[in-house]
Amino acid sequence: CKTFGLNEISETNIIEIGAVKLDKKTFEIKSEFSILIKPKHFPILPEITQITNITNEMVENEKYFDEAIPLFLDWYGEKNKSTLAGWGLYYDLPLLRKEFNEFGFEYNKYFVGGGFDIRALGVYWLAKNNISTSGISLERVLEKMDLKEDFKFHRALDDAKATALILQQILREK
Repeated sequence: CKTFGLNEISETNIIEIGAVKLDKKTFEIKSEFSILIKPKHFPILPEITQITNITNEMVENEKYFDEAIPLFLDWYGEKNKSTLAGWGLYYDLPLLRKEFNEFGFEYNKYFVGGGFDIRALGVYWLAKNNISTSGISLERVLEKMDLKEDFKFHRALDDAKATALILQQILREK
């Protein structure tokens, strides 16, 4: 999920959802989902446009969260069949829960508990390989793992693909 405010969660809305489904045995990407979302309460700040390249004009004709999230949930599938995982879920999950509540959706009806933050695996991998963990970012971990891909960082689908790549690399090294 991408947000468009640098402020508190209460002052932001989700503007993009991007996700990948991984095969449970091979961990290869088997499906992708991506949607831009028109924010209901707050315009996209210039600082966020600089980071994500998402503009107010880009989302002007997109669906609001309450119209977009059923499309994601249909793609996501049944509760207990998948686990939410991502980079930096400490921010994204509370925002997702807030949006669910604000738009009248019951979070626990679709998702079990929390999620798996791949950022923790990135820190683990760096430390295990005697690489400094300061300044950790998705891009830095990929670079240190020597995983060369052409991602548009800070866009939801590309961040999901990059996060999956880190998980795949760590599992291959076991």
